[in-house]
Amino acid sequence: MKDPKHPYTQALISSLPRLGDESPRKGLWGTPPDLKNPPPGCEFHPRCPYAMDICRREEPMFTKYENEWKVRCWLYLKR
Repeated sequence: MKDPKHPYTQALISSLPRLGDESPRKGLWGTPPDLKNPPPGCEFHPRCPYAMDICRREEPMFTKYENEWKVRCWLYLKR
């Protein structure tokens, strides 16, 4: 969790309070997807600041990133 790659994980980590930090927390904007009827493609794309056209069409597969992490995000998939 030291250096998350997926935008959803980054947003979750940035919403956590830190000791001694009085600044407002960042959070996820927008409405979570309907789990009974999820959007096509990546389920996070409606709330992702990096969403691309492919995110709206196709669900990404897990891929290794820098031989250290696995991430399921079109930002890190080589095309």
